[in-house]
Amino acid sequence: MIQRKQSIWLVIASLIILLTLFIPYGVHMESLTESSTVAQTDLTAQTSILLLCLTIASSIFSFFTIFLYGNRKRQMKLCLLSVLLALSVLAYQLYNTTQSAGNKIVVGILGSAIYLGVLIPILSVFFIMMAYIGIKKDEKLIRDSDRLR
Repeated sequence: MIQRKQSIWLVIASLIILLTLFIPYGVHMESLTESSTVAQTDLTAQTSILLLCLTIASSIFSFFTIFLYGNRKRQMKLCLLSVLLALSVLAYQLYNTTQSAGNKIVVGILGSAIYLGVLIPILSVFFIMMAYIGIKKDEKLIRDSDRLR
């Protein structure tokens, strides 16, 4: 039963959350004291160990949930755990940008780079919830068919 719609949603969610490793969500601006230039570095999930671990854990939980199709109740619980991990990725991104005076969160285009990293965990939560709805429909269908026997 891996060919279900919710399996596709979970694969998409797993791959999308991995995009935070490459797509920046903010910028760290540091002014150099010797000159009047500003050094700018992009903030991605690779810049923080905790954010890297949260991102990889969220992706693994989303992907691992696909193979629990035999136990739909556990699959629904792991979907909710994946949502929690994806939201914690978003929360840590927001915390990391407010933690330092040089960090700023950016959504859109700044210079020649596109900063959409903050939207990625939200998109991942959307796909996980789509999978959750599909799993819940399957569970209801099985319960209704058991009742008819």
